[in-house]
This record gives sequence, C-alpha cells and structure tokens, in this order.
Amino acid sequence: MSWIAKLRALGPERIYVQHSPMTPRYGRAAQKLRYVLRASSVLGQRALGEPDTDAIEIATWAPPQHGRGNGYYACFRVFMHEGEPSAAVLFCFYDGTDKSPGFKSINAATAYAVAQGFDQTDDYDHEQA
Repeated sequence: MSWIAKLRALGPERIYVQHSPMTPRYGRAAQKLRYVLRASSVLGQRALGEPDTDAIEIATWAPPQHGRGNGYYACFRVFMHEGEPSAAVLFCFYDGTDKSPGFKSINAATAYAVAQGFDQTDDYDHEQA
C-alpha cells in the first residue's frame, strides 16, 4: 500500500495541522486537508532523523484545486505503531502565498522535495503532472 493510501486510510481526524505560530496559510492547509489527501501524489520520503522514533516524513503535491495557479505542496510526519501509521502531522504547506514557494507542476515540486532531502519513492506519479 502506498504512503498516500495509508494517509487516506488514517482519515483527516487522525491527521493534524501544526505550525507555530498558526498562520493563515496553515489555516488554509487545515481547510484543504481533505482535498490534499484525495488529490496528492507522494514525491518522496525521508527518515525523521531522530533516534528511537518510529516515524517517517513524506512530501506530497496536489494539483491546484481549480485547475490554475500553484498546487499544494505538503509534508507529513507519519507516526507508526506496530508497523502501521497511527497518526500524522502536516508540518509544511506551501501554496505560493505568504512568501512560501509555489509549484505549478509535480516535476517542480519533486525537484524541491529532493533538494530538501526527500528520496523519491515508488509512489511518485508523473501522470498527475
């Protein structure tokens, strides 16, 4: 099962949007969470980098909801329990507003994710470009 399928199976009630301080952009992330889960492709994954933490981070990108403009780049920290996701935190959300990067294609978003240390996964799907 792919990482995005696992996030979808968790459902938005077990995925939290976290940013300190909570900004309007992260308020939008919370409002768009269902769309992001439904429409995203996974760009890459990386180990959390904290010892004894059973978690992984994934970068995703969803096309713009209304067909134009920037898509939604989001990163999730997925917490595991007995080998299965138990909860997740959306900790990064870029939509090209509030001085955040904006990505109009999955290829541009993937290049950014790789530059941020994410390794491309089998979940990567150029068909949504």
